[in-house]
Amino acid sequence: MKSLNTTPQHRARARVWWWLPLCVALLLAAMGWGGARIYQEREQRYHHQIEGGLQAVNLLQLRAVTDWRARRMAEAAALTQDSLFAQAVARWRGARAPGSEAAVRERLRILMEQVRYSAAYLVDPQGRLLLTADGAASGFLPAPEHQALQQALAQAEPAVVELRRDPAFAYTFYGLMAPLYDGTRPLGAVWLVVDARTTLFPLLETWPNHSRTAESVLLRRHGDEAQSLSPLRLRGDEQAALRVPLAPQGRDPMALAATGVRGAFYAHDYRGQEVLAVASAVPDSPWLLVSKVDVGDAFTDAQRREWLGLSLLVSLGLLLLGLAVLLWQWRAWRRERALKRELERNLRWLDNAQKVAAVGYFTYDSRRESFVMSRMASAIFGLPDDGRMTLRQWMGLLHPDESVRTLQVHGQAMMERTPLQTQYRIRRMSDRQERWVEVWGEYSQASPAEPLLMTGTVQDITERKRTEQQLARYRAALEAQVRLDPLTQVANRLALHEAVTQEWSRAGREGTALALVMIDVDHFKAYNDHYGHVAGDQCLQQVAAALSALLGRAGDLLARYGGEEFAVLLPGADAAAAMAVALRLQDAARLLALPHRASACCDIVTLSMGVTSLRPATHIDAEAAQTLFQQADAALYTAKHTGRNRVVLYGADCMAALHPAPLVPITTTEAHDL
Repeated sequence: MKSLNTTPQHRARARVWWWLPLCVALLLAAMGWGGARIYQEREQRYHHQIEGGLQAVNLLQLRAVTDWRARRMAEAAALTQDSLFAQAVARWRGARAPGSEAAVRERLRILMEQVRYSAAYLVDPQGRLLLTADGAASGFLPAPEHQALQQALAQAEPAVVELRRDPAFAYTFYGLMAPLYDGTRPLGAVWLVVDARTTLFPLLETWPNHSRTAESVLLRRHGDEAQSLSPLRLRGDEQAALRVPLAPQGRDPMALAATGVRGAFYAHDYRGQEVLAVASAVPDSPWLLVSKVDVGDAFTDAQRREWLGLSLLVSLGLLLLGLAVLLWQWRAWRRERALKRELERNLRWLDNAQKVAAVGYFTYDSRRESFVMSRMASAIFGLPDDGRMTLRQWMGLLHPDESVRTLQVHGQAMMERTPLQTQYRIRRMSDRQERWVEVWGEYSQASPAEPLLMTGTVQDITERKRTEQQLARYRAALEAQVRLDPLTQVANRLALHEAVTQEWSRAGREGTALALVMIDVDHFKAYNDHYGHVAGDQCLQQVAAALSALLGRAGDLLARYGGEEFAVLLPGADAAAAMAVALRLQDAARLLALPHRASACCDIVTLSMGVTSLRPATHIDAEAAQTLFQQADAALYTAKHTGRNRVVLYGADCMAALHPAPLVPITTTEAHDL
């Protein structure tokens, strides 16, 4: 028996059974490692999704608030341009003609009932309240409104009174001053008051989900404080404005937004909760918009789902693979059915659109000066179905801005007997709605004794015009995005080169200097390796925001040149001025105090800078502008090789960077430092 147990076959089986548990252990370890990697990647992706979703919500609300302000200003501008209303006010203030006061009060009542203003006052140029929709008014404008009145009269355009509270009103209101003129003589203005609770604040409640901690707030910077303008849902019944001091080490999202932080970031709000926030500036206003949600509310459920999914993935891998195949087949079948339904729906839509897009026909008799029109043509012009329209009626339907040009086009075609093809605006007779029409026509005359006739077609192209205008706006927006760095939201390399070319030519014509500062984040590769790429992106965003906030002079441009490298263009700055700006930029980066334990020169994130300033010759050479980049790069090279965390002005000691010596071998340590 002893000899049998020691046979080679027995020893081989023993070795197999000894290796089998080891293989299983290695397989489980590999699955665990793979699961952990998948979890980390999915968690990082989910963070980006949550941040991107919050940014999308903030952008939608920002557009809604911007459109709200634009509509209010457009309504005030239309009131200023309303000559009939100005004439009614002039008659009432002058001769006190019968019925003139009623006409003015009726217009004020229309503003309140149809345009949804809470109050509308007619005031004189000195700020005295004259009239409301209910009758005579007394008293004077408050100080902010009086200042806006003087501004509106001086500039001959509406002026805004930003959101505020006043004892005269029991709510937060937004005011506009629409100046009125009798020719060039100021008559006064209409003070329009908007209740922000009913028209503006509801725009901030639009959220795609039902998160209990999601909240958006409008705010502005007031001295050394950030002051809320809209109610805070999570404060309960408190109606007073929230004031947050702009402390240097403060982490409140309102304070950070007021100090220039933009985009997505993490902070602690007024409740002491850690939140994910997105801050944006409302264009053409002092307002800031902050959208935020508690971090725990945003990520806890996702983390729980991720752990559950990973545990199921490890325990039921093969089963999930089979289910994934079945799911893929089922979804492919559903996609095929959905595509078929979409195709059928599009075909029905196309058929209906062809029926709806009917064309009207007409004939014009020059002797009778009248049109004979089809039913569709009559509907386009808002006329009765009798099919008749006189020349005078047609002229009355033309838009005032289009009437002269349209009559000239028709008259020229009639005189030259040429085909007519034109587009113009009308105001329909039935509802006075503004519409765009396209007219095709040809003139004919059977004999000299017969009247000149024009036959043609007319089509309502209002929707097409609106689409063209919207596409033009989209095209302009896309053109701007091409010159914007998506990570840091500053100018990109293309925008920088265009600006350098333009400013170089201008400096050559005007005989002024042009400065360039090249900036490099010290040991940024080590920062990414130590803290991760997400932290690296956030580091670049904070550095870009700090540098951008410091550049307040018109014409100065901050651009991301590539990777961790930035550039600052300073038109009109000589070497001393450029060095002063560079030193302030370096101090701004130090004040961020971003930890950098992997740095070889400092324990916080620091910057190395190369500065140069040139005065182009009178004879402009476009390629000579590259000298600006070469000298700034040479100065930056010197700053990086003399210890980093410093600012170097281009000079004789930097010439070697422009004309380097022959290459010599370097050690691995030196290559890593570079």
